[in-house]
Amino acid sequence: MGIDLSVGGSGSKRTGCVVLCWEWNGLNVDPESLDAGCSRGVSIVKLTVPGVVEANRSGVKLDCEYRVEEWERPGLVLKWYLDKIHLVYQWIPPLQPQALGVLSGRVNTSYRASRDPLAMHRALYIPRPDPALTGQYSCSVSTFEDEDTRSAPLLVWTPAQYVDLKYWRPSEHLVNISCHATGASPKPEFTLFTRDPNGTRQEVSVRGENGGREDSGVWAAGAWGLILWAETEADTIVGCTVTLPGTDHTHTTKKIYHPDLPIITTTTTTTTTTSTTTTESTTTRPGDGSRPRTNMSQDAATNNFFDFHNFFGSASRGGRVLSPLWYCVCSLMFVGEQLLERLGHL
Repeated sequence: MGIDLSVGGSGSKRTGCVVLCWEWNGLNVDPESLDAGCSRGVSIVKLTVPGVVEANRSGVKLDCEYRVEEWERPGLVLKWYLDKIHLVYQWIPPLQPQALGVLSGRVNTSYRASRDPLAMHRALYIPRPDPALTGQYSCSVSTFEDEDTRSAPLLVWTPAQYVDLKYWRPSEHLVNISCHATGASPKPEFTLFTRDPNGTRQEVSVRGENGGREDSGVWAAGAWGLILWAETEADTIVGCTVTLPGTDHTHTTKKIYHPDLPIITTTTTTTTTTSTTTTESTTTRPGDGSRPRTNMSQDAATNNFFDFHNFFGSASRGGRVLSPLWYCVCSLMFVGEQLLERLGHL
Protein backbone atom coordinates (compact mmCIF):
# COMPACT_ATOMS: atom_id res chain seq x y z
CA MET A 1 0.00 0.00 0.00
CA GLY A 2 1.26 3.45 -0.92
CA ILE A 3 1.53 6.33 1.55
CA ASP A 4 0.28 9.80 0.62
CA LEU A 5 3.10 12.32 0.85
CA SER A 6 3.53 15.98 0.03
CA VAL A 7 6.46 15.93 -2.34
CA GLY A 8 7.47 18.28 -5.13
CA GLY A 9 5.94 21.52 -3.87
CA SER A 10 2.74 22.88 -2.42
CA GLY A 11 -0.43 21.07 -3.34
CA SER A 12 1.34 17.93 -4.60
CA LYS A 13 0.28 14.46 -3.54
CA ARG A 14 2.17 11.29 -4.46
CA THR A 15 1.20 7.67 -3.97
CA GLY A 16 2.88 4.38 -4.78
CA CYS A 17 6.30 5.16 -3.32
CA VAL A 18 7.13 4.77 0.39
CA VAL A 19 9.39 7.46 1.76
CA LEU A 20 10.82 7.39 5.25
CA CYS A 21 12.19 10.30 7.24
CA TRP A 22 13.99 9.98 10.51
CA GLU A 23 16.33 11.86 12.81
CA TRP A 24 19.15 9.90 14.47
CA ASN A 25 22.15 11.32 16.35
CA GLY A 26 21.43 14.73 14.89
CA LEU A 27 21.37 13.43 11.29
CA ASN A 28 18.44 14.88 9.35
CA VAL A 29 17.36 13.09 6.20
CA ASP A 30 15.37 15.00 3.58
CA PRO A 31 12.39 12.86 2.47
CA GLU A 32 12.45 14.51 -0.98
CA SER A 33 16.03 13.34 -1.54
CA LEU A 34 15.01 9.84 -0.55
CA ASP A 35 12.03 9.98 -2.88
CA ALA A 36 14.37 10.82 -5.75
CA GLY A 37 15.64 7.26 -5.58
CA CYS A 38 12.19 5.76 -5.96
CA SER A 39 10.89 4.72 -9.33
CA ARG A 40 8.18 7.14 -10.46
CA GLY A 41 5.79 6.02 -13.14
CA VAL A 42 4.16 9.43 -13.50
CA SER A 43 4.87 12.92 -12.13
CA ILE A 44 3.38 16.37 -12.68
CA VAL A 45 6.07 18.74 -13.86
CA LYS A 46 4.09 22.00 -13.86
CA LEU A 47 0.54 23.12 -13.02
CA THR A 48 -0.55 26.46 -14.51
CA VAL A 49 -3.74 28.16 -13.29
CA PRO A 50 -4.22 31.91 -14.03
CA GLY A 51 -5.37 32.68 -10.48
CA VAL A 52 -7.63 35.72 -10.98
CA VAL A 53 -9.58 36.42 -14.20
CA GLU A 54 -12.49 38.66 -15.11
CA ALA A 55 -15.65 36.87 -16.20
CA ASN A 56 -16.32 36.65 -19.96
CA ARG A 57 -13.39 38.92 -20.79
CA SER A 58 -11.24 36.32 -22.58
CA GLY A 59 -10.61 32.58 -22.64
CA VAL A 60 -8.46 30.96 -19.95
CA LYS A 61 -6.29 27.86 -19.95
CA LEU A 62 -5.56 25.60 -16.99
CA ASP A 63 -2.60 23.41 -17.94
CA CYS A 64 -1.14 20.32 -16.33
CA GLU A 65 2.26 19.22 -17.67
CA TYR A 66 3.44 15.75 -16.65
CA ARG A 67 5.98 13.05 -17.39
CA VAL A 68 5.04 9.38 -17.84
CA GLU A 69 7.48 6.47 -18.01
CA GLU A 70 7.24 4.18 -21.02
CA TRP A 71 6.02 1.15 -19.07
CA GLU A 72 3.17 3.15 -17.45
CA ARG A 73 1.69 4.72 -20.58
CA PRO A 74 -1.00 2.09 -21.32
CA GLY A 75 -2.75 2.87 -18.00
CA LEU A 76 -2.66 6.67 -18.18
CA VAL A 77 -5.73 8.58 -16.92
CA LEU A 78 -5.97 12.35 -16.46
CA LYS A 79 -8.66 13.95 -14.30
CA TRP A 80 -9.49 17.47 -13.17
CA TYR A 81 -11.41 18.08 -9.93
CA LEU A 82 -13.11 21.20 -8.62
CA ASP A 83 -12.86 21.78 -4.85
CA LYS A 84 -11.20 18.35 -4.50
CA ILE A 85 -14.39 16.27 -4.74
CA HIS A 86 -16.20 17.24 -7.96
CA LEU A 87 -14.91 15.44 -11.05
CA VAL A 88 -15.23 17.98 -13.90
CA TYR A 89 -12.95 16.58 -16.63
CA GLN A 90 -11.61 13.15 -17.58
CA TRP A 91 -9.36 11.94 -20.37
CA ILE A 92 -8.32 8.34 -20.99
CA PRO A 93 -6.08 8.23 -24.09
CA PRO A 94 -6.76 7.55 -26.88
CA LEU A 95 -10.45 8.29 -26.19
CA GLN A 96 -11.93 11.78 -26.44
CA PRO A 97 -11.99 13.83 -23.23
CA GLN A 98 -15.21 14.41 -21.27
CA ALA A 99 -16.28 17.62 -19.55
CA LEU A 100 -18.48 16.84 -16.55
CA GLY A 101 -20.52 18.65 -13.92
CA VAL A 102 -20.13 22.41 -13.85
CA LEU A 103 -17.66 22.31 -16.78
CA SER A 104 -20.08 20.46 -19.07
CA GLY A 105 -20.59 22.71 -22.11
CA ARG A 106 -18.04 25.25 -20.80
CA VAL A 107 -14.80 23.56 -21.94
CA ASN A 108 -13.46 23.22 -25.47
CA THR A 109 -12.75 19.48 -25.49
CA SER A 110 -11.15 19.75 -28.93
CA TYR A 111 -8.38 22.01 -27.62
CA ARG A 112 -4.88 20.52 -27.89
CA ALA A 113 -2.12 21.62 -25.53
CA SER A 114 0.51 19.34 -27.10
CA ARG A 115 1.23 17.22 -30.16
CA ASP A 116 2.07 14.28 -27.92
CA PRO A 117 -0.87 11.84 -28.21
CA LEU A 118 -0.54 11.14 -24.46
CA ALA A 119 -0.63 14.84 -23.52
CA MET A 120 -2.67 16.63 -26.19
CA HIS A 121 -5.87 16.92 -24.09
CA ARG A 122 -4.25 17.53 -20.71
CA ALA A 123 -5.40 21.19 -20.43
CA LEU A 124 -8.75 22.85 -19.71
CA TYR A 125 -9.53 25.64 -22.16
CA ILE A 126 -12.54 27.70 -21.07
CA PRO A 127 -13.61 30.22 -23.77
CA ARG A 128 -15.96 32.21 -21.51
CA PRO A 129 -15.18 31.77 -17.80
CA ASP A 130 -17.96 32.77 -15.41
CA PRO A 131 -18.17 33.16 -11.59
CA ALA A 132 -19.70 29.69 -11.15
CA LEU A 133 -16.28 28.25 -12.07
CA THR A 134 -14.48 29.82 -9.11
CA GLY A 135 -12.79 27.28 -6.86
CA GLN A 136 -9.79 25.04 -6.20
CA TYR A 137 -8.73 23.04 -9.27
CA SER A 138 -6.81 19.78 -8.90
CA CYS A 139 -5.07 17.94 -11.73
CA SER A 140 -4.68 14.20 -11.11
CA VAL A 141 -2.55 12.03 -13.38
CA SER A 142 -2.55 8.31 -12.64
CA THR A 143 -1.37 5.00 -14.02
CA PHE A 144 -1.82 1.41 -12.87
CA GLU A 145 0.95 1.83 -10.29
CA ASP A 146 1.35 5.52 -9.54
CA GLU A 147 -0.48 8.84 -9.16
CA ASP A 148 0.38 12.52 -8.81
CA THR A 149 -1.96 15.41 -7.94
CA ARG A 150 -1.49 19.15 -7.69
CA SER A 151 -3.97 21.94 -6.91
CA ALA A 152 -4.30 25.69 -7.42
CA PRO A 153 -7.12 28.25 -6.99
CA LEU A 154 -9.03 30.09 -9.70
CA LEU A 155 -11.08 33.22 -8.99
CA VAL A 156 -13.48 34.41 -11.71
CA TRP A 157 -14.71 37.87 -10.72
CA THR A 158 -17.30 40.24 -12.10
CA PRO A 159 -18.29 43.77 -11.00
CA ALA A 160 -21.67 44.47 -9.49
CA GLN A 161 -24.40 45.02 -12.05
CA TYR A 162 -26.24 47.36 -9.70
CA VAL A 163 -25.23 49.28 -6.56
CA ASP A 164 -27.88 51.14 -4.57
CA LEU A 165 -27.26 53.58 -1.71
CA LYS A 166 -30.11 54.80 0.51
CA TYR A 167 -30.43 56.77 3.72
CA TRP A 168 -33.52 57.12 5.88
CA ARG A 169 -34.53 58.04 9.43
CA PRO A 170 -35.78 55.12 11.56
CA SER A 171 -36.00 57.20 14.77
CA GLU A 172 -35.82 60.74 16.08
CA HIS A 173 -32.06 60.61 16.66
CA LEU A 174 -30.69 58.31 13.99
CA VAL A 175 -30.23 58.03 10.22
CA ASN A 176 -29.73 54.63 8.59
CA ILE A 177 -27.29 54.33 5.67
CA SER A 178 -27.85 51.19 3.59
CA CYS A 179 -25.85 49.95 0.61
CA HIS A 180 -26.82 47.05 -1.65
CA ALA A 181 -24.93 45.37 -4.53
CA THR A 182 -26.20 42.71 -6.93
CA GLY A 183 -24.52 40.60 -9.62
CA ALA A 184 -21.01 40.74 -8.12
CA SER A 185 -18.45 38.00 -7.54
CA PRO A 186 -16.79 37.22 -5.19
CA LYS A 187 -18.94 38.29 -2.23
CA PRO A 188 -18.60 42.09 -2.01
CA GLU A 189 -17.38 43.97 1.05
CA PHE A 190 -18.78 47.38 2.03
CA THR A 191 -17.27 50.54 3.48
CA LEU A 192 -19.75 53.25 4.54
CA PHE A 193 -18.60 56.82 5.10
CA THR A 194 -19.60 60.48 5.34
CA ARG A 195 -17.75 63.64 4.26
CA ASP A 196 -18.92 66.91 5.76
CA PRO A 197 -18.98 70.24 3.83
CA ASN A 198 -15.46 70.98 5.16
CA GLY A 199 -14.11 67.84 3.53
CA THR A 200 -13.65 65.78 6.70
CA ARG A 201 -14.23 62.11 6.01
CA GLN A 202 -15.47 59.71 8.68
CA GLU A 203 -16.13 56.01 8.30
CA VAL A 204 -19.49 54.69 9.48
CA SER A 205 -19.38 51.40 11.37
CA VAL A 206 -21.19 48.56 9.62
CA ARG A 207 -23.94 47.40 12.02
CA GLY A 208 -25.26 44.55 9.94
CA GLU A 209 -24.90 42.79 6.61
CA ASN A 210 -26.50 39.99 4.65
CA GLY A 211 -26.23 38.29 1.30
CA GLY A 212 -26.78 35.19 -0.79
CA ARG A 213 -24.98 33.46 -3.66
CA GLU A 214 -26.97 32.54 -6.74
CA ASP A 215 -26.50 29.40 -8.83
CA SER A 216 -24.68 31.50 -11.44
CA GLY A 217 -21.98 32.27 -8.86
CA VAL A 218 -22.83 35.96 -8.35
CA TRP A 219 -23.87 37.57 -5.07
CA ALA A 220 -26.65 39.86 -3.88
CA ALA A 221 -25.40 41.42 -0.65
CA GLY A 222 -25.66 44.55 1.44
CA ALA A 223 -24.64 46.36 4.62
CA TRP A 224 -26.00 49.18 6.79
CA GLY A 225 -24.82 51.58 9.46
CA LEU A 226 -26.15 54.42 11.63
CA ILE A 227 -25.26 58.11 12.03
CA LEU A 228 -26.64 60.78 14.39
CA TRP A 229 -29.29 62.95 12.76
CA ALA A 230 -28.55 66.05 14.90
CA GLU A 231 -24.81 65.98 14.16
CA THR A 232 -24.98 65.43 10.40
CA GLU A 233 -24.94 68.73 8.49
CA ALA A 234 -26.89 69.44 5.35
CA ASP A 235 -24.96 68.84 2.12
CA THR A 236 -22.80 66.19 3.79
CA ILE A 237 -21.71 63.48 1.35
CA VAL A 238 -22.98 60.01 2.24
CA GLY A 239 -21.04 57.25 0.49
CA CYS A 240 -20.51 53.54 0.03
CA THR A 241 -17.46 51.78 -1.44
CA VAL A 242 -17.88 48.22 -2.68
CA THR A 243 -14.73 46.10 -2.97
CA LEU A 244 -14.26 42.59 -4.33
CA PRO A 245 -11.74 40.59 -2.23
CA GLY A 246 -8.84 39.23 -4.25
CA THR A 247 -9.20 41.87 -7.00
CA ASP A 248 -8.28 45.53 -7.54
CA HIS A 249 -11.85 46.49 -8.41
CA THR A 250 -13.73 49.09 -6.35
CA HIS A 251 -17.02 50.88 -6.87
CA THR A 252 -18.00 54.03 -4.93
CA THR A 253 -21.50 55.52 -4.82
CA LYS A 254 -22.25 58.89 -3.18
CA LYS A 255 -25.32 60.94 -2.31
CA ILE A 256 -25.83 64.44 -0.95
CA TYR A 257 -27.45 64.34 2.46
CA HIS A 258 -30.58 66.37 3.23
CA PRO A 259 -31.63 66.37 6.91
CA ASP A 260 -35.35 67.09 6.31
CA LEU A 261 -36.25 63.40 6.57
CA PRO A 262 -39.52 62.00 7.88
CA ILE A 263 -39.29 59.44 10.66
CA ILE A 264 -40.15 56.06 9.17
CA THR A 265 -40.99 53.27 11.58
CA THR A 266 -42.92 50.71 9.50
CA THR A 267 -42.31 48.94 6.22
CA THR A 268 -45.57 50.29 4.76
CA THR A 269 -44.48 53.93 4.57
CA THR A 270 -43.84 55.25 1.05
CA THR A 271 -42.56 58.79 1.75
CA THR A 272 -39.84 59.87 -0.69
CA THR A 273 -37.12 62.52 -0.83
CA THR A 274 -34.89 63.59 -3.73
CA SER A 275 -31.10 63.44 -3.70
CA THR A 276 -28.15 63.40 -6.10
CA THR A 277 -26.18 60.22 -6.72
CA THR A 278 -22.56 59.96 -7.90
CA THR A 279 -20.91 56.66 -8.77
CA GLU A 280 -17.26 55.80 -9.38
CA SER A 281 -15.88 52.43 -10.52
CA THR A 282 -12.16 51.68 -10.53
CA THR A 283 -10.49 48.53 -11.83
CA THR A 284 -6.82 47.80 -12.40
CA ARG A 285 -6.36 44.91 -14.83
CA PRO A 286 -3.13 43.09 -15.73
CA GLY A 287 -1.44 44.92 -18.56
CA ASP A 288 -3.17 48.23 -17.82
CA GLY A 289 -0.17 49.56 -15.89
CA SER A 290 -0.87 51.82 -12.95
CA ARG A 291 -3.67 53.75 -14.61
CA PRO A 292 -7.04 52.90 -13.02
CA ARG A 293 -10.14 52.87 -15.18
CA THR A 294 -12.76 55.22 -13.82
CA ASN A 295 -16.38 55.71 -14.77
CA MET A 296 -18.35 58.56 -13.15
CA SER A 297 -21.96 59.53 -13.62
CA GLN A 298 -24.51 61.72 -11.90
CA ASP A 299 -28.25 61.47 -12.02
CA ALA A 300 -31.30 62.47 -10.03
CA ALA A 301 -32.40 59.52 -7.89
CA THR A 302 -35.37 58.89 -5.66
CA ASN A 303 -34.47 57.86 -2.12
CA ASN A 304 -37.41 55.62 -1.26
CA PHE A 305 -37.90 54.05 2.10
CA PHE A 306 -35.64 51.03 2.29
CA ASP A 307 -37.21 47.77 1.13
CA PHE A 308 -36.30 45.20 3.79
CA HIS A 309 -37.22 42.23 1.61
CA ASN A 310 -35.07 43.24 -1.36
CA PHE A 311 -32.06 44.23 0.72
CA PHE A 312 -31.86 41.58 3.39
CA GLY A 313 -33.04 38.72 1.19
CA SER A 314 -36.25 36.78 0.84
CA ALA A 315 -36.90 33.38 2.32
CA SER A 316 -36.19 31.73 -1.02
CA ARG A 317 -32.58 32.96 -0.85
CA GLY A 318 -32.14 32.04 2.78
CA GLY A 319 -32.11 35.66 3.92
CA ARG A 320 -33.46 37.03 7.19
CA VAL A 321 -35.96 39.90 7.22
CA LEU A 322 -35.36 42.35 10.05
CA SER A 323 -38.36 43.72 11.93
CA PRO A 324 -38.94 47.36 12.94
CA LEU A 325 -38.68 46.26 16.59
CA TRP A 326 -35.16 45.02 15.94
CA TYR A 327 -34.23 48.39 14.44
CA CYS A 328 -35.71 50.14 17.48
CA VAL A 329 -33.54 48.08 19.82
CA CYS A 330 -30.48 48.73 17.69
CA SER A 331 -31.22 52.46 17.65
CA LEU A 332 -31.43 52.57 21.46
CA MET A 333 -28.13 50.71 21.73
CA PHE A 334 -26.48 53.15 19.34
CA VAL A 335 -27.75 56.18 21.26
CA GLY A 336 -26.54 54.62 24.49
CA GLU A 337 -23.07 54.15 23.05
CA GLN A 338 -22.94 57.79 21.99
CA LEU A 339 -24.04 59.01 25.44
CA LEU A 340 -21.46 56.84 27.22
CA GLU A 341 -18.74 58.12 24.88
CA ARG A 342 -19.68 61.75 25.61
CA LEU A 343 -19.84 61.15 29.38
CA GLY A 344 -16.34 59.73 29.18
CA HIS A 345 -15.05 63.04 27.81
CA LEU A 346 -16.60 65.12 30.63
